[in-house]
Amino acid sequence: MMISLNTVARIAKLVALLGFFLPWVLVSCSGNEIAHGSGFDMMTGHLQPNPQLVQNDQSATADKTSPEIFTILAFALIVVGLLGSFALRARAASALMVATAVLAIAASFYSFEHMHEALIHAANRSAGRANHGEADAFAPQVGSAVAGVIRIEKQDGFWVTVGALAAAACLALVALALPAPTPPPIQPRMD
Repeated sequence: MMISLNTVARIAKLVALLGFFLPWVLVSCSGNEIAHGSGFDMMTGHLQPNPQLVQNDQSATADKTSPEIFTILAFALIVVGLLGSFALRARAASALMVATAVLAIAASFYSFEHMHEALIHAANRSAGRANHGEADAFAPQVGSAVAGVIRIEKQDGFWVTVGALAAAACLALVALALPAPTPPPIQPRMD
């Protein structure tokens, strides 16, 4: 018995889901780690701060970051594609797996861009608060400078997820491209 391409694509989607529980993101400033987390941490808004920063600053608390909506979207798309592939016929399942895999890859990449924009916005707000609520014409530049020093790096779990999604999309696309199997002809019975 041969395993179908859709079955292998489903396995790849399961690997992509497991990638969310591996390290996804590393936030650093001038080469010093600020925080890190898995895809699941990004979805829940619980990035782990660098323990050395928390130890050095007794007043520092582990601020809860906001959940990353595009990471949640990527996870949901993978789950919908996986579950939907079991409910649909072979060709429709393949089409659904291709569409959800491609959209999940896009959402995964955009989640990092969205996180970077949120950092710039937070830096601008902080620059405005530093002036005790006074309007400062230089706040956007200060925020951009701070955000420019902060790096958001994709980690192994992210690449496992994206790679598995790309594999799932390619496998499902090949399954779509193959001609549908034709049933064997019915032989008339000779009585």
